[in-house]
Amino acid sequence: MNTRIILLSALLLFAPCLAEGIGVGMEGDSGSVPKVIYIRPADGSVLDLTGKDVIVFEWQKVPIPGGNREVYKLVLLKGYGYEVVFSQTIDPRTFSAQVPVDKFEAGTNYRWHVKQRDAKTLVWSQYDNWYFKVAKK
Repeated sequence: MNTRIILLSALLLFAPCLAEGIGVGMEGDSGSVPKVIYIRPADGSVLDLTGKDVIVFEWQKVPIPGGNREVYKLVLLKGYGYEVVFSQTIDPRTFSAQVPVDKFEAGTNYRWHVKQRDAKTLVWSQYDNWYFKVAKK
């Protein structure tokens, strides 16, 4: 009887945590994992890709989460919706990524963000979106 009560109590206590996805790579929490700070392409920039093979995305080295940094993740989205153009996990000691220009269309808006993941808690940092437009290709 006592075992049933203990199990039921534990289930009731931890059910909200399970529903929130603790330990399965939640998208940003209340800020326990430092945000990544971007460098380029600048927010609101217009990129001329004529003669280029890649766009370089770059961010600053930021404080490492308490459980150590597992990876960075770069995500590029087309327009203002949720169409993913490019997504890649990146080594935790790397602060840039190159994306082939064939992923982009002239005259189209894109947004990008980078987040870092705490290796111990598996929580992703919160992130800001930066926007850019491809003018020519």
